Amino acid sequence: MSIPAQQAMEHALADGGRLVDLTRRETRGHGQVCPWDLVVTIGQEPKDRAAAAWIIADEIMRARTDLDDHAYRLWRDNVLAGTTLTGPDHAHVLLYAGPVFEANDDTGVTGYVGEWLWYLSTRDLPPEPGRSVEILDPPSSTVTDSGPDGLVIQRMPGSELGFVFRLWEMKKFTAEKTKPSDTIRKAWQQLNTWGARYLGQISWGGRELAPDTRVFVASMARQWVDAKASGSGGVSVAINAADTPDTAFERSHLHFTTHAHAGALQGLVVAIEDLEDLAKTVRSYVWSAL
Repeated sequence: MSIPAQQAMEHALADGGRLVDLTRRETRGHGQVCPWDLVVTIGQEPKDRAAAAWIIADEIMRARTDLDDHAYRLWRDNVLAGTTLTGPDHAHVLLYAGPVFEANDDTGVTGYVGEWLWYLSTRDLPPEPGRSVEILDPPSSTVTDSGPDGLVIQRMPGSELGFVFRLWEMKKFTAEKTKPSDTIRKAWQQLNTWGARYLGQISWGGRELAPDTRVFVASMARQWVDAKASGSGGVSVAINAADTPDTAFERSHLHFTTHAHAGALQGLVVAIEDLEDLAKTVRSYVWSAL
């Protein structure tokens, strides 16, 4: 972590304060069964990457501490001040940061950051005409969760059930001996095989949902089994910018066959100048208070 968190935060705020303010989104795959978007970083300077890493680290800790605002403030204030927590304050914040970042697991942290790249790139998109986001949850609190990676439920008045949803599978690509297409293929095959089970693993019992949302959510697993047009799939791949493919997802429909309606497949590639280095910087910001 060569750029202090305070400077990274100031640069991030100067550019808008959101990940989407530091990236550019392009639509690709026109005419394909599976169109896709490419999200690329705009700035190439170390300060730009530090700003992106700070945004991700801050968003992660805000989500992980959830209602425990005291823990979030303890973490944030000490990171920005360049100080280290001690005693009960250290133990308190470690409860939230430890499960992902304590082991300094490059592979796990990179994959976790890849999920957050999808989430932040999706959460702050402009509203789509005729629909609004009803539910979009942050990534899981662990790096080994075998359940769904991402789920977006949109309210869509005039549709058959009043809502639509897309179940997402997230992957990272940093390998040298394989191709991005191999990672994309495996992600679709995984979603094809386990999509219904992923939906069955989501717990909704403790949520406060609008009555019509509750009815829709209760039927999502069956919607998937019946291949209803209300349910769709998506695959997101975080990748090093140098490995960004010119074409992608053109064979996805051969590997994801449970749903064949128009719009059933959607792809996303998030290209970062150095994905593993970004993940390390995210961890360094999170861990610098501990």
